[in-house]
Amino acid sequence: MLKLPALRGRLQILAARRDSIINLFEAYEDASVTLQRLRIAPGEQDHLLALEYETICSEIETEVIEYCLKHRPTVPE
Repeated sequence: MLKLPALRGRLQILAARRDSIINLFEAYEDASVTLQRLRIAPGEQDHLLALEYETICSEIETEVIEYCLKHRPTVPE
């Protein structure tokens, strides 16, 4: 689950209108599931890989925020 509860409503609207953000959601789900699995697994190799997946999840979260900002509705003045 995304760490972006303040954007949840906006994300639902965007997901209903734009297929492109669905790819980000799927990538985040894959990365976060893998990260959880790696955090449970013992070993230095898994720890290093978990750090890499933490970075991946963070980067996807940043992309989602940027996407929301880029596609925010325009409000007439």
